[in-house]
Amino acid sequence: MTGNEFRLLLEAAVCGDREALDSLLALYMPLINRLSSYAGNLDEDCRQYIMLHIVLHISEFRI
Repeated sequence: MTGNEFRLLLEAAVCGDREALDSLLALYMPLINRLSSYAGNLDEDCRQYIMLHIVLHISEFRI
């Protein structure tokens, strides 16, 4: 994905495009999973909290 493609995806997600938000979450899922792990175990509650926080606050992101 080029920088321009990423910017368009991010702009669409910020504007409320659900498919763009889903794509953005899928793109960052490896990082989300890594940050949601403790002692080698995935904490599903933590992962859901991170994703919920992203979904609720993506519209506040300024590009």
